[in-house]
Amino acid sequence: MPPTTSPADFEALVRRAGLAITPEQVAELYVGWAHVEPMLARLRAPGRGREAEPALTFRPEPQ
Repeated sequence: MPPTTSPADFEALVRRAGLAITPEQVAELYVGWAHVEPMLARLRAPGRGREAEPALTFRPEPQ
């Protein structure tokens, strides 16, 4: 699935981050962005409670 961010907008994000990289490196990062962008969307979804990440909850066994 292609990213929803346009290549021009992605280049602006790279510049805003202060990365001094070549256009070829920007293009390579953009390919990876197609995988990162959906993960960010899931993390930023409204209504996510603690139970959405069960690996981060800890319930000690009673002693």
